[in-house]
Amino acid sequence: MKKFIFAIFAATILSVNAFADTDKVMRVQIEGLQNVKIKTVTSVIELKKKGMEYSDDIARSDVRAILDLGSFEDVEFNFNKENGTLSYIVTEKPYIKKINFKGNKQFSSGKLKSESTLKEKQYYDSAKLDETKAKIALLYKDAGYADCEIEAYPTTDAETNIMTVNFLITENNKIVVGGIKIDGTVAFKEKKIVKLMKTKVKKVFKEDTFRTDIGLIETFYKNNGYMEYKLLDSTITYNDDRTQMLITLSISEGANYKIGNITYGGNEALTDKEITKSLKITKGAQFQQSKIAETLQGVYDLYSDRGYLHAQVVPSFNGDEQTGIVDIDFAIQENAVVYVGNVYIEGLVSTKDKVIRREILVKHGDVLSAGKVRRSIERIYNLGFIEGAEPQILPTQAPDAMDLLFNITEGKPGMITAGAGYSSVDQFVGSIQFQHMNLFGYGQRLNLLWEFGARRQNYEIDWTEPWIFNKNASLTLSAYNIERARDYASVTDAYKESRIGAGVKVGPRISETVGLLFGYSYEFVKLYDIDSRVLSDIQSATDLSKDNTSAVLAQIVFDNRDYVFDPSRGSRHLFALQFAGGPLGGNVNYVKGTAKSTWYFPTFWKFVLSFNVNAAMIGSYGGQKTVPLYEKFYVGGADTIRGYKYRTEIGPENGGTVMGLANVEYKFPIVSDKGKAILQGAFFYDIGGTWDKVSDIDFSLGTGTNNLRSGVGFGIRFATPVFPLRLDWGYGLNHKSGEPLQQFYFTIGNVF
Repeated sequence: MKKFIFAIFAATILSVNAFADTDKVMRVQIEGLQNVKIKTVTSVIELKKKGMEYSDDIARSDVRAILDLGSFEDVEFNFNKENGTLSYIVTEKPYIKKINFKGNKQFSSGKLKSESTLKEKQYYDSAKLDETKAKIALLYKDAGYADCEIEAYPTTDAETNIMTVNFLITENNKIVVGGIKIDGTVAFKEKKIVKLMKTKVKKVFKEDTFRTDIGLIETFYKNNGYMEYKLLDSTITYNDDRTQMLITLSISEGANYKIGNITYGGNEALTDKEITKSLKITKGAQFQQSKIAETLQGVYDLYSDRGYLHAQVVPSFNGDEQTGIVDIDFAIQENAVVYVGNVYIEGLVSTKDKVIRREILVKHGDVLSAGKVRRSIERIYNLGFIEGAEPQILPTQAPDAMDLLFNITEGKPGMITAGAGYSSVDQFVGSIQFQHMNLFGYGQRLNLLWEFGARRQNYEIDWTEPWIFNKNASLTLSAYNIERARDYASVTDAYKESRIGAGVKVGPRISETVGLLFGYSYEFVKLYDIDSRVLSDIQSATDLSKDNTSAVLAQIVFDNRDYVFDPSRGSRHLFALQFAGGPLGGNVNYVKGTAKSTWYFPTFWKFVLSFNVNAAMIGSYGGQKTVPLYEKFYVGGADTIRGYKYRTEIGPENGGTVMGLANVEYKFPIVSDKGKAILQGAFFYDIGGTWDKVSDIDFSLGTGTNNLRSGVGFGIRFATPVFPLRLDWGYGLNHKSGEPLQQFYFTIGNVF
């Protein structure tokens, strides 16, 4: 009996152990492989190590992973519990060894292969075959072969499962547009409507272009008063040999409308008067769909600037065909004001959070003004070291609050550069510069510059903290040592000028657009190596002993430009007064006043028209007979009136105490990257002069000392990570006999 019980116990143990062993994977095999390597399959499955616990779920997951390789039509699995063998049974897709094209004349086989989604040395996919046929058909259609026929013949070797795909192409005739007919034109000649279209006679028909043309015609009519314009039908017919097509459009122009009464409804936060100011349409004007769209955007902008982000503006039109008058009513649904929840900043690498946050004009709890968000983005870009700033409005649990997220992409804040330039003043000048716009991540700016050339040696250093002590005021420290050869009258290198100085400026900002600047500077100036031919003139114009100038500066600036480095709208107005000598010390006494105004106007396609007006006066006091030669005003050259030499061709020979000039410039983008102009072209016109006194000013153009001079020209602007480069050609319109008529300038920085 004991032996019997023992035998039953042992058998039970053995059966339990045997059952446990069959739940473990003891061996993995891949069946059905032909061209795929076994390692490719085992690299993506989980159940591959001996002794792993078997699981149907994991095995099914492995099947999905194998199918995701894209090399198999089907995968099954089987687990043998008796010996622990896990088998994956695969059915491979055919392996494409070669793709051939026959019948193709318009395009090379290489071109067709590059268009093909189906590739050699990959596994066959019927969907990719269909996609390839569609892409090749479209390629031929865009080339005018709309009747092109494409057949595919895949053949597979049964033993090796290796496939060859043969495409047979029947190109047929090329089809071009033989004519375009517009039925229903009354107000405009058929030829005028056809001319609007990008689809042209004798050219290839393209579906996308034709759809665009239909929109262009509709836009044309609706922007010329025909708000009820409709396209009734469009047909395409072919000639007998299908080499030409005739396009026929049937249209209904409808009546021509002028705008009648303009009314609003539902507006409570804004008055009718406020809304009317934003309108781009007026009573009695011709109906224009584009102006309606601009008006809708303008009204919405008014509301979104006040926090009504969910405001809706829906126009309704009541037109009378007999009178040709259409009344327009704007139904406004204001909805609730939205407030700012949290403000998040992401993407910062080296920049401190506060540097960006202090440029953001909306804070937690503020009304979420879309205008302030836009201006915040402009301010962030104006830091000079940010490449991207994208705002996102995020929902919150509170119905009347939304979070703001600013995604920031930092640019290169610092750079060492070496370069060369040319100007009519200093001729060829080399430079080495280190500039950092975001020192230590605090937004501080540091600039070290060494310029060198035959007529110029310049060492400069300046440092700016834009928010001194975390207050809304800037602090700038600067020092310089400049030596330059100067021309006088017709004498080149008439004397040399040495200026060594240092200064400090503090600039409190009293509002978003208004800033003050107060500064103090001390400078040593010396004129030496004076040419004997002009010695007496220079002696009478200035004191040749070493001058010490101690001066203070007070300045107010109004600036609402969008982007300070390349403005497209807004203006900047500067008024400055500088006082030197007297109680400040030094031996140079003068008072200088400067006024400068610049305006920027966007026109179309990012073209920008800009105007600049600059006027200044300087006078001596305290027994000093004349203003020093080096403090007087000179024009001409790259930065004032282009087309003339600097200092020697306009105004008095020894400089003026009164200066006035104006510039007009029209810039347009040539090459852009990420919405920013990298290369720009510009046309310009400059006019102005300098005078000994206000009563000397002659406002007529001419060649006399007191006449205005003007110049025209064109140039190229190239934006670098550190500073803009400028190449200008100027042609003077009021030259004296013997003066060169044109000047080339290759310089750093903007004109104004």
